[in-house]
Amino acid sequence: MILIGSPFFIVALFFTVLFFCLKKRIKGAVFKVVSINAIAVFFIIALFDSAAALLFSHADSFRISDNFYHHGLKPMTVEKTSWKSDGVSFYTVITNSLGFVDASPRVVPLKKSGKRVLFLGDSFMEGVGYPWDQTVAGIISKRYAEQGVELLNGSVISYSPKIHYLKLKHFLDMGLEIDELYLFIDTSDIIDDFVYDYFVPKEFSKFEQRFQSVTNFYLKGSYFVRSIRKNYYDSQVNPYNEFSDFWGGLEGFYEMKPKWTYDEAAKKKYGEKGIALAVKHVDMIRELCAENNIKLHIAVWPWLELLRENRARAQYDLWKGYTDKYNIDFISLFEMYESMPIAAAAGFFIKNDIHWNDRGNQIAADYIWDHIQKKTGGNNGG
Repeated sequence: MILIGSPFFIVALFFTVLFFCLKKRIKGAVFKVVSINAIAVFFIIALFDSAAALLFSHADSFRISDNFYHHGLKPMTVEKTSWKSDGVSFYTVITNSLGFVDASPRVVPLKKSGKRVLFLGDSFMEGVGYPWDQTVAGIISKRYAEQGVELLNGSVISYSPKIHYLKLKHFLDMGLEIDELYLFIDTSDIIDDFVYDYFVPKEFSKFEQRFQSVTNFYLKGSYFVRSIRKNYYDSQVNPYNEFSDFWGGLEGFYEMKPKWTYDEAAKKKYGEKGIALAVKHVDMIRELCAENNIKLHIAVWPWLELLRENRARAQYDLWKGYTDKYNIDFISLFEMYESMPIAAAAGFFIKNDIHWNDRGNQIAADYIWDHIQKKTGGNNGG
C-alpha cells in the first residue's frame, strides 16, 4: 500500500509519462530540471502520505463502505490485523463469500441445506481482537455444527439496529435463507442509530460501484484522502458523524456513547431520539422476521464501566420491556455479570477497553449456548 495507495503517486506517474512524451519536443535544461524535481516532489509526498496513513490512522483494507448497509467486510478475505486499543491483539480476520466473519473463506450458498442461524451484532459479536475460534460466534458455531446447524455471523463493528435492518433486508432480498436471527444489541447502539439517521441505502450504477471501490482503496492508503473525507465530506453529509464538533471530536464521541443510560443532558442531546430510532428499527426487524418466518431472539449485555457505577440497567430495562411486549426470546448477560464482584467481572474484558477478552468471549458463549439449549431442549436441529 506504500506509494500506490496515495493519489499523489498517480500524479507523479502522470507527470513522469508526460515528461517522457515531451522531452524530445521541448529542449533545454530548465524543462528537465523543473520536470524531474516536480516528479520527485510528488513521489516524496506520496511516500509520506501513504506512510502517514499506516502510522497515524489505522484502517484495515477488509473494512469497506457499502451503499446498501453503510459499511461491512470485504468478501473472501484472509487478513492479519490488530486491535489497536490494547496494542497486542494481533489476529487474522477471515470472511466468506457473503462478507461475514467465518472460519474459512468459503462460498456460502443463499439456499440453506439444513437449519441456519444468523447472528447480527457490533464489535463484541464480530469478535475484535481474537481469531474466529475464540469469538462468541466461533465458539457457538462449532457447537451448532455438531447438531447439524449452520451459523452465519453478519456482525461488524459499529453496527446498530438501523444497519442490522438494512443488512438483513439486503441479504433476504438476495435470497438468503435463515431460520432464526439472534440480534445482539449493545449500549452504544443508541448513539450509533442517532449518527446513522442520515444514511439512505441506494442502488449503485456500475460506474458508482467502481468509484466506491476506488474510494475504499484510497481511504485505506492515503492519509490525505482520509482527512479530506473526514473533515469535509463526512461533515457535509452527516453533521453528527463521530468526528463532529457536535460531540467534541472523536474522543468526546466515545465518552458520550454510554451516557444516555444515566446522564440527563446526554439523553436530551441524542438519547431520546436515539432510543426512538433504535426501537423503530427493531420494530422493522421484527416485522421483517415475521414476514419471512424467521424466529427472532434479542440479546443484551452490560459494559464494565457502567457496572462499576451501577448505571447499566437502562439498557436492560429498555429491551426487556420490548421483548416482554412482543413475546420475543430475551437473552440477558446482566444477571451473570451482576452476580460477580467487579474485580472478577473486570477479568473478562480487554484491559483499558470495553470489549470482552478471550475469557469474556468464552463465558458469554457458554451463557448464550446454555440459554439456547434450555429453549430448544438440546434439539437445535429440529
